[in-house]
Amino acid sequence: LYSSAASDVYKRQDIISDKSIDIAVDAIGGIEPTFSIIKQLVSNKIHIVSANRTLLASKMHDLADLADRHKVYILPEPSLGGGIPIISAIQRDLIANKVNYVIGILSGTSNFILSEMSKTGLSLSEVLKSPQIQEISESLSIIDYEGSDAAQKVSIIAAAAFGIDVSYLHIHAEGISSVSADDVRHASDLGYEIKLLAILKDHPDKFEIRVHPTLVAKDHPLISVKGRYNAFLIETDLIGNYMLYGKGVGIEATSSVIIRDIVEIANLVYHSPRKGTYRLDWNEKSVMPIEEIRSSYYVRFPCHDKPGVIGSIATVLGNYDINIGSAHAEVEKDSPEKTGFVHILIDDAIEQDVINAITEISKLELVRDEIKYFRIL
Repeated sequence: LYSSAASDVYKRQDIISDKSIDIAVDAIGGIEPTFSIIKQLVSNKIHIVSANRTLLASKMHDLADLADRHKVYILPEPSLGGGIPIISAIQRDLIANKVNYVIGILSGTSNFILSEMSKTGLSLSEVLKSPQIQEISESLSIIDYEGSDAAQKVSIIAAAAFGIDVSYLHIHAEGISSVSADDVRHASDLGYEIKLLAILKDHPDKFEIRVHPTLVAKDHPLISVKGRYNAFLIETDLIGNYMLYGKGVGIEATSSVIIRDIVEIANLVYHSPRKGTYRLDWNEKSVMPIEEIRSSYYVRFPCHDKPGVIGSIATVLGNYDINIGSAHAEVEKDSPEKTGFVHILIDDAIEQDVINAITEISKLELVRDEIKYFRIL
């Protein structure tokens, strides 16, 4: 619809004012000038199928209200970048259910990288040099493995499926750039793999949304999601667990959803023209700060090998009412300075308490390097 060339701007105006056009597909990207174009299209009663992730993640409320006002549809599912119909599944297929939570692998690029690290033992930087990585259609810019990509997607899901109005910039998002080969190895030794997960949970008075690398038990269904594939695990009150799986990267996967939505709008307009509206039922729940969430944790303390190390760590954790599920120490092989690690699995705890305890422990003389921790699914 648009480029910087003057002739293309003229063509854009032709499209906006053409009364014979019923549906436009937004695959431009970015917020402006796309937002202005979409507003004009909607004002002229043109339905929108949007693959524009950044725009929807920032302006979903404005666009949905505008579409409702002008009685047209804006279908956002292609913006999620894959072929999995998660929004329509929640809105239509699970309409009789109360959805308690959604756990998703939303970044095909990040999932490919982590899968390769788990399979080969290579570091992230080594995986990025692999010829296979070039086959992935999405850009390998920082957005693909710093968590912003998944945060944008999850903000759209939160709005379209749950009526939660939140910009992706306000979602707690951590990427995989700091995940090391040692992290992957230690997780495997404990019976886990590391996955970049988006987690949405519905609480009575708040809504929980977060994106971060997570330890997932090797017998969990999400472990089977490898390479560039995405998946969503949904827990409901009536049917229990419900899982969607499909390709999360590539033009073909996205085009599948775009064409589906074009057909969906065409059918709606043809068979029930008076119903032409897209309305989201917004609710007033706020998004829970990351410091308030409850989770289990894996914490690795690089320590000097001295008597009482685990006891000193356990004392601090106990002062914050944090219960240790298990703990063990290992000494690095051939270490002349007698250094090693203490690995601790923490039962259900409040994030802020865990952070405070780690901060206090980091000041002890027994700690020799950065303490790393991961949340456990």
